[in-house]
Amino acid sequence: MGLLAWFRFERAWAKALGKSAYFSRKTVAPGVTTIGGDYGPLFYRPQGSDLHTFWQVFKNREYDFSGVPQHKTVDRAYENALVAGKTPVIIDAGANIGAASVWFSTRFPKARVIAIEPDPQNARICRMNAEGRNFEVVEAAIGAQAGSVSLLAEEDQGSWGIRTIPGGDIPVVTVPELVARVPNAALLLVKVDIEGFESDLFSAGTDWLHQTTALFVEPHDWMLPGQGSSHSFRSAVGPEFDMLIAGENLLFIRNENQVAAVQQAADAA
Repeated sequence: MGLLAWFRFERAWAKALGKSAYFSRKTVAPGVTTIGGDYGPLFYRPQGSDLHTFWQVFKNREYDFSGVPQHKTVDRAYENALVAGKTPVIIDAGANIGAASVWFSTRFPKARVIAIEPDPQNARICRMNAEGRNFEVVEAAIGAQAGSVSLLAEEDQGSWGIRTIPGGDIPVVTVPELVARVPNAALLLVKVDIEGFESDLFSAGTDWLHQTTALFVEPHDWMLPGQGSSHSFRSAVGPEFDMLIAGENLLFIRNENQVAAVQQAADAA
């Protein structure tokens, strides 16, 4: 992308953050810029894929499901948790610089968002974006069971194309471990964008799926042809969820009618 095209691109997504956002930009550290707007201060690296990440989240609004009827199910689960004195928990697996975490923390201000990011450089920017917001950053990978991984950077994918592969010194955390970090937690939503490692995450220990109301998954079969990286989550996500398409993601929202029907069938068996 040429300099002029990049300038126009940056200005376009800045407008998506609010009228004054573009003019609030300033460099706060070598290679790090901050910008204001309707979502509060946001930090990013001008060179690389950070702006594209912001574009997807704040301009294309890929995690905004308010336009589908099922959003009422998620809103109701959120409110019911609060009424019951519980803390709704949102897990952002593959948080990158925290754009989706900012989105979810704004959409559900009384929830606790846990951002999981294994890459140290991404996690550094993510922690800057977490400052003053209702989300925390865990510098780790996420998987079906505790262990360790290493990072593999895909060529031409930028900071959002870093994969985790078995073996290494980066710790792996599980969904139940993360939920247990929050006292009196109620799992509300899990977003999964982990560059193919979803094949591991959904391979075992998926009882947490029965506890969550919504699930975003970005499949990566396109990036890993012939490896069947989506097979485990397609097998794990049962009929209790409606499936929708949200940008690059599949969005699963709990269908309470189907849950009741499954339970009735199990009771009758």
